[in-house]
Amino acid sequence: MSDNRNDIKPRKDLPMREDLAPRKDLKKASIPPPQNRPSTSALSVLFVMAFVIIGAFVASGSVAPVDPNGPGGPPTLGPYYDSADYPVQHIVTPTGGFNTGKQNLQLQTFNVDNCGDNFVTLFVIDTSGSMTYENKIGNEKTALNYFANNMGGLSVIGIDTFGGEPEQGDGEIDPAISLAYYKDVKPQVQKVISGLTPKGGTPTKDAMEVAYNQLQQSINNDDYPGYKYNLILMTDGVPEKLPQRTCYPGTEVPDPKDKPFRCFAEDQDPTTPINIPQEIKDLGVDVYAINVYSPSWSSDKALYPYLNAFLTKVASTPTSTHLYTSVNGSDLSKVLQSIDQNICVNDLNNSTQFNGK
Repeated sequence: MSDNRNDIKPRKDLPMREDLAPRKDLKKASIPPPQNRPSTSALSVLFVMAFVIIGAFVASGSVAPVDPNGPGGPPTLGPYYDSADYPVQHIVTPTGGFNTGKQNLQLQTFNVDNCGDNFVTLFVIDTSGSMTYENKIGNEKTALNYFANNMGGLSVIGIDTFGGEPEQGDGEIDPAISLAYYKDVKPQVQKVISGLTPKGGTPTKDAMEVAYNQLQQSINNDDYPGYKYNLILMTDGVPEKLPQRTCYPGTEVPDPKDKPFRCFAEDQDPTTPINIPQEIKDLGVDVYAINVYSPSWSSDKALYPYLNAFLTKVASTPTSTHLYTSVNGSDLSKVLQSIDQNICVNDLNNSTQFNGK
């Protein structure tokens, strides 16, 4: 037997297996993609997260997170949201209601008031002696506390009071709270409200002059960019000073508590010779006027027509939303609530100027 493998020749008598033979009817094709992609590994996810975190630290200029409220915080970031800085939000429907014909509120487009952080309110409060009648001063305190308690911390508030007896060393005009964020002066506001004490005359012109100067300075300095400015005048009497005074003819009304009569004092009329309320409105300020009077008190009742005519000239238009009458101050809380809602609606409907610009 030979060991030479070259001697072995293929047998021609054996048929070839069909399953091993090359298929000539098949064309070359690309391999189809897998039906299921491989899942990303946990290690890859951790790597991506670490990369993002490190990148954020590098972008902030520090290897540790910074406090946006602190001196090293990004200047473009505001402080963390604090619910105490904002009032409770309410749905505000458009003026005149919805006109889309949609009856379902879910289909309506409506606004939510958030104006608690973008308006300035300067209160000019009458603390004259007549505010003792029928507990007007007590009702005034209740209403002011109600309004303040519903303010957001980023709202701006100021309080001026007018009334006093200069001959006894009392100042007639007291800028008790300068314009400031409510969150910064909240204890002082409560103290001023609780300490309101009625005495003396009603130097309305002097009070409006002080208010004008405060508002003009704040607006010109752009102290509160984008904020809407409002003035709320609360008074129960015509402009008046203790004697000596010059009264408009026919306005002298007997009152034993007022030495011995009350009158509309010409020298305390802020609408002449310069119309100070109009100058305030020309700054872009909305002026609200509240007539707090007691119909049961004879002098209040007799002077009501003069006071109402005067406040009509002081208030912004339309007077239907800027001029109010409150009997004995009993509904002052509702009046201030209406003013608050009006400020928000005007803001959302863009119906008033901002900062007089």
